[in-house]
Amino acid sequence: MATAQEQYTEYVKQSQDAVQSAVDTWTKTVQDAFGQLPSTLPTTPASIDPEQVIDQVFDFAASLLGAQREFAKNLVHTSTSLAETVRQSATRTVEAQEG
Repeated sequence: MATAQEQYTEYVKQSQDAVQSAVDTWTKTVQDAFGQLPSTLPTTPASIDPEQVIDQVFDFAASLLGAQREFAKNLVHTSTSLAETVRQSATRTVEAQEG
């Protein structure tokens, strides 16, 4: 049976992996959102479609906000799961020592 310290170390590693996964997902979303932006701008102001620019800016902002929402949810889920796992482990350890 693993010691409490080994269990805690494993929980911390799992938490770090989950956070890294969330960061990777957020980074990919940002990169994908940047890919939606035009690579070059028209050379003359007359050839710029203001409605298209507005749509692109708001689509980009929506993509970033969506990525931030998912990141926050993943972070809360991971933190909550880790806290519950640590609480259960601590309870079992105390019960084992008392019993």
